[in-house]
Amino acid sequence: MKPAGTVKPRAVSERGPVVLVMELVFGLLFMTMASWGIGVLIEIIGCYTLWEDQGEHHIQSLVKEDLGYISAAPRSVLIDDTTGFAKTIVEAVTYPYERLGAIRFYRNQLKAEGRQVQGGLSKGMNAAASSLMGELSRYILISMFVLQDVLLRMSIALFALPAFLLACVLGAVDGLMRRDLRRWGGGRESSFVYHHAKKFAIWALTGGFVFYLSWPFGHFNPAYMVLIFTVLVAYTLSTALSAFKKYV
Repeated sequence: MKPAGTVKPRAVSERGPVVLVMELVFGLLFMTMASWGIGVLIEIIGCYTLWEDQGEHHIQSLVKEDLGYISAAPRSVLIDDTTGFAKTIVEAVTYPYERLGAIRFYRNQLKAEGRQVQGGLSKGMNAAASSLMGELSRYILISMFVLQDVLLRMSIALFALPAFLLACVLGAVDGLMRRDLRRWGGGRESSFVYHHAKKFAIWALTGGFVFYLSWPFGHFNPAYMVLIFTVLVAYTLSTALSAFKKYV
């Protein structure tokens, strides 16, 4: 008989390569959708506050700016023609909006507003309905440009993927070397440092990246983003591996 109070240890479930790939795919999809939703919300609020004079043209200027940054580096290790790749992304996002008539709807609302201004504003339900439809058309257009901007910035991260991989290699080599020095020097391991450094490394690759994808202000060169996140990833990975337990 088993003694009372004994607890059967739980079997550790190991994730296979298929599960890891699925988690990566769904993680990227969730990151894209979250950045898209946050970006649309920020742009809509900004249209009434920070960039009221620009309106929906603010996010359009950000898309043009990111295209300009991409054209400044026309080749990448992974993509031969970065400019053509970026234009393909913009066209792919625009296509369903055109097919569903969203862009035509926006242009028709602009023409209707112009006729109202020239002929005098009408009162009553017609004016309210026209104003509501006009705002709706702007929100739809904003969602299109925000999605374009998010995917363009994700493509910039794709172009910079070799730099991230190099940062991971450098961080891993430095961390393992520091771990060996600690082991043979009789140093003490710190699970507190290890777990917190690992969490911060995950945040640098997820939460911080979502923040960049949703960044609503222009004049931010993506080269700075690549530099900041590669340094963060290398440092946190090095710190986590250096504090890893002595014996595996």
